[in-house]
Amino acid sequence: MTDHDFTIDIEPHGKGRPRAASIKGHARVYTPAKTKKWEAAFRLLAEKHRPAELITGPVVVTIRAAFPRPQKMSKRSKRTGELLGGFDEGEVWMAARPDADNVAKSVLDAMAPWWKDDAQVVDLRVTKVYHEVDARPYVRVTVEHARGERR
Repeated sequence: MTDHDFTIDIEPHGKGRPRAASIKGHARVYTPAKTKKWEAAFRLLAEKHRPAELITGPVVVTIRAAFPRPQKMSKRSKRTGELLGGFDEGEVWMAARPDADNVAKSVLDAMAPWWKDDAQVVDLRVTKVYHEVDARPYVRVTVEHARGERR
């Protein structure tokens, strides 16, 4: 049984590395502006899917991040790909940056208002793909209460 399952039409984004700066002799660590902006946009779009009450207890989260197809995989390269026997119009695995764990960090941090702490996530799966031809980038999130014990 799925407790929450939603899709946001937004280009996925990986969490940027923390930056450090010295201000008036004190070290300050901050999240890059691009990451903060993406997390705020995702949080706003996901708000309508947020449960009325804070999620408690252990949860299982599944994230599917569909990134824009590179030019070499675009419709214009369809004929070339067909001649080479390697063109696929459906979703294709994305084995490139950003790393899957950084995508998860961005999504989970954006969903901070959903639960007390993202440490409640006891099982996490992240899938990165290039979206289908003529489709748009998206992030799909499924949140389920963990049931039973895992061994």
